[in-house]
Amino acid sequence: MSGPRPDPAALYPEVAAHGSLAAALRAVAAGGLDAVPLSSPENEPLYGASAATTLPHRRPLRVDARQYERRRHISGDDSFQSLPVLGGVTDDLAQVARAVRAWHDGESLEDIHRAAPFARPTGRFEVPDLDPGRLVESE
Repeated sequence: MSGPRPDPAALYPEVAAHGSLAAALRAVAAGGLDAVPLSSPENEPLYGASAATTLPHRRPLRVDARQYERRRHISGDDSFQSLPVLGGVTDDLAQVARAVRAWHDGESLEDIHRAAPFARPTGRFEVPDLDPGRLVESE
């Protein structure tokens, strides 16, 4: 996209009011994310957040805000191959918070999709036991 990047506070005023995307997610979840390790990068706190998970075969869920339009993208990767198993784009911060909670709690990919319909399994599936045959099948 060409042209100057919009002011993030103008594009995401509800996030700017809380100081970071992580804080805005906590606010919209109304206590539902209090126990979830959730952070935003110091260099661009309005554009990103990361949420830890209880499962060792998952990396933290990444939430990235688009810089030219009001949309948020999530990406959930497995920790062994660093391949995405969950992704999605939405402008609904409450749905993002529901996806964050379900990812953190170790819900199945389908259950995460049910909780937050924008969050879709990528077609790869999780292989917590690192079975070589299932890893190849997942790819």
